[in-house]
Amino acid sequence: MPIFLDRGTEQDLPRAALVLLGQFLRQYSQQQQLSLLTQADLPTDSAEDEFFGCLLGPDLAVVITARPHSGDRDRILVCLVTDADGIAAWLQQQGFPKPKSPLSTSVTALGQFMLAWVKLCAEANGTGAQTVISWQQERRLLLNQVIAKIQGSLELTEILETTVAEVCRFLQADRLLIYQFNLPSTPAVKTMDSPRADSGGEVVQGNGDQALTARGYITYEARSSDRLPSVLHYTEHLCFQTDPDRSSRVLRYPQERPIAIDDIADTYRDRPCLLNFLQQVQVKSKAVAPIVVEQDLWGLLIVHQCQHQRRWQPWETEFLQHIAEHLAIAINQAQLYHRLQQQTQNLEVCVVERTQDLRDALVAAESANRAKSEFLATMSHELRTPLTYIIGMSATLQRWSLGELSPRQRDYLSTIQASGEHLLRVINDILDVSKIENGRTVLDLRQFSLTSLCRQSVDAFRNEAARNTIDIGLDLKLSDGQDSFVADPRRVRQILANLLSNAVKFTPAEGKVVLRVRREQNDAVFHIEDTGIGIAASAHALLFEKFQQLENVRQREHQGTGLGLALTKQLVDLHGGSIKVSSEVGVGSVFTVRIPLQRSVAPLNTGEIAAEPAMGRIVLVEDNEETATLICDMLTAAAYQVIWIVDGSRVLDQVALLQPAAVITSLTLASADGCDIIVALRQQADALETKILALIELDDHTQAERAVKAGANDWVSKPVDPRQLLSTVNGIMAAQPSLGINS
Repeated sequence: MPIFLDRGTEQDLPRAALVLLGQFLRQYSQQQQLSLLTQADLPTDSAEDEFFGCLLGPDLAVVITARPHSGDRDRILVCLVTDADGIAAWLQQQGFPKPKSPLSTSVTALGQFMLAWVKLCAEANGTGAQTVISWQQERRLLLNQVIAKIQGSLELTEILETTVAEVCRFLQADRLLIYQFNLPSTPAVKTMDSPRADSGGEVVQGNGDQALTARGYITYEARSSDRLPSVLHYTEHLCFQTDPDRSSRVLRYPQERPIAIDDIADTYRDRPCLLNFLQQVQVKSKAVAPIVVEQDLWGLLIVHQCQHQRRWQPWETEFLQHIAEHLAIAINQAQLYHRLQQQTQNLEVCVVERTQDLRDALVAAESANRAKSEFLATMSHELRTPLTYIIGMSATLQRWSLGELSPRQRDYLSTIQASGEHLLRVINDILDVSKIENGRTVLDLRQFSLTSLCRQSVDAFRNEAARNTIDIGLDLKLSDGQDSFVADPRRVRQILANLLSNAVKFTPAEGKVVLRVRREQNDAVFHIEDTGIGIAASAHALLFEKFQQLENVRQREHQGTGLGLALTKQLVDLHGGSIKVSSEVGVGSVFTVRIPLQRSVAPLNTGEIAAEPAMGRIVLVEDNEETATLICDMLTAAAYQVIWIVDGSRVLDQVALLQPAAVITSLTLASADGCDIIVALRQQADALETKILALIELDDHTQAERAVKAGANDWVSKPVDPRQLLSTVNGIMAAQPSLGINS
């Protein structure tokens, strides 16, 4: 390009003075209301100077240029031109429009400018070091901002975009890039329109976007001006492939230090492929810093100077390397975060799958539990009914027979009865545990006498204790007003029976078992003490588990399913109570049961505990022959006179004729409704004092409530338990005439 400016008046200044020079021209143009033209106003990229500024006004035309010093990178040569003709020709050569009027400079305006110019030169020479210090402070500030951005965010895209833009602005570079290697998926990358034959003979040409499987490409870019061509998504892939001496990017971009290239034409003259690429994107100088992540070359941080050649300062390449190192930290953090997110997602998937598996398993378990309940309900009838007949018939034969029984026959009957009762207890325990676990057990709360219930519980084991020469006793510590208690008497009796049975079973001969009873405010407290073999402390945790017996030796010496204590604890829990054990091996055990007072639903009935049988006539209304036969045999053996009626429609006439002391009627008759029979009996004037006992289905409390409301004195569940039947009949026969409910 022709030179129209006289450079004979060039001034040698520090490179840092460029900052002051730019500020000076902007301030002076504003103060004097002059026009300012700079490189940014050029219509084309054709300036050969590193810097220029042109001030134009009615009385002043001045051009200031700056170019690098040939012998010192830290110095520049600044030229001041005031010749109007030379300035006009220079403006036209640069491509600026021709001024509307000839340029002129007055002596006054030129004098003011020269004074300001002299002051600037003095400040540039005197404060250049201070300017460098300011640049260093700004460099540290920018580096701190990059570090803060990295520490405050895990969004890698945001970090890289911000860093590229800020570093490009700070270095006053024309273009700053990030070239990334080993991308997991490469989008459409770009090559330049440069058909040529490389050293390998392969013709390389491209036009626009081409889908290449490249080793890497430019992923981030910042430009100082939109007039510069964008190289975003461009690749040097072909240059890597066709370089016969450098097939590896690691060899070409060593990981130790950054590379600074002042003149690409000179540096890459032996690499025509790369040189052609750089020239097409107008690069004259460049600097490259490697980005190394976990000892692997992740990418390159590249600075392009396009408008002129640039002599890179040591601090510039050092600063670029610091930025690359901190970017490597950010990239590593982002990769770790990405892997953590993937692991979290995988964990979430595993949790969802595991949750579904558990849900499926729960559904299967519930289905199996329902099947178990249905099976147990079926077996309840199929097992308990014949067992009840076996027990009832054997008991009847022992008490009443057509002829005398030999001792062996009586032993056989006793064995049959005892074995049947034992098997029935096992079945009842299993069914009770199942019902409680399924939430189908409801307490039948009644008011009863603690003294009577506890005496009866202890008396039930006196014969067994006597056979084993065990002393069993009852210690009641109840003051006036403490005997009456509200709970489920059948369940409380079951709790005491299980604990007393264990105490007698595991207490050796000449031992002692005591049931101690007291009241503490609203709680009934039962202590079952024995002098038995004791329980080791390590085995206490297994005491109340289902199907658990503590020692194999005990399993051989003593019968049992291991359900007694488990069922006992469940029954105590149903009352909201607690059960504890204190034991010492070889000394004995103490089980303490605490039952809170429940809300009463029925008044105290003194006939709850069975009394001695009272003789009388009983009418039985039952259409099931096996049940009727069992009841007739049991009551007949107990000295009652029983009349069996099958047809429920004839009950009222028979009762009016026979005048029985009690009527036992089934609620599930084929010929009539049992509740209707009870209501009709109560409506007869001469039957108001007749005792009525209802036969209901097993544990059907709805039927029991209907029977009581209709007027029944009490009820018994089918299949009939002979002992319960006899006890209940004796109780209602001995009670005073009333319509109350007996237990």
